Amino acid sequence: MPTESRLEPWPFVLMAMLAAMIGAGTAFYRIADHHRDAVIADAYQASLHYNEVVRAAERARALGWRLELDTELHADGARAIATLRDAKGAALSAERMTLRRERPAEGGYDQEFALVRSGEGYAGQVALPRHGRWQLVARAEREGERIERRVALWLP
Repeated sequence: MPTESRLEPWPFVLMAMLAAMIGAGTAFYRIADHHRDAVIADAYQASLHYNEVVRAAERARALGWRLELDTELHADGARAIATLRDAKGAALSAERMTLRRERPAEGGYDQEFALVRSGEGYAGQVALPRHGRWQLVARAEREGERIERRVALWLP
């Protein structure tokens, strides 16, 4: 009795499934490698920075300073006007006034800009290259003290 040679399909199905899993894993790895996000922060360094910001805010509050930050959204960014005021509401000049844009959910977009004197305050234009959530952080330095003001923005 001759035996008939029959080709079983299940080994090929298993090999195809294994090849698909390896291909999908490699594709996810390549995508993740080319789109790195700086979302994870060093908690110790972040806590040191946070403590420094809180102490600076307490010193500025004791001096009677406050920092106002007004923003106006445009199609490609925002215009910001920052004003440092004393306890009586009079505008103060700052030795240095900067504005930092931060993208909380995506790395590579954080950047700091210098603001220029404009009337009572300091003004500048900030490009927001992607739609979504942004944070603007204004920082004024005067007499060795520093005060910050943070504003959240949503660019549709």
